[in-house]
Amino acid sequence: MARFGKPKRDELEKLKEFAAKHQGVEGYLEPRTATFDQSLLLVARGGEWQRVPVADRKRAESFCKKLGIPFYDAGIVGYPERMRGRSKAKPAPEAPTPAELEAWFHSEAAPEGD
Repeated sequence: MARFGKPKRDELEKLKEFAAKHQGVEGYLEPRTATFDQSLLLVARGGEWQRVPVADRKRAESFCKKLGIPFYDAGIVGYPERMRGRSKAKPAPEAPTPAELEAWFHSEAAPEGD
């Protein structure tokens, strides 16, 4: 991560490459938190994402405009639903079905009640 919220040139190149390789990319300005600097998050239609710290809103918005992608403030509009349950590497595992849960409760693996 770059110091003081200023992205390094190679980080911006990664964002450009990400936007070029993915469809339906949108930019989200993420607010500064106790642990992370303000950042620009790019989210693709499939839920894949990439982020870098940014110095200010104007630079993030300008960057998105140059790439021709929509720009939003995550603090106002929130995060896109398609990104939930996804890490950069792989999608989250599917939740068990009711039938699978029922079978598990009746198996030896389930803890016994008191």
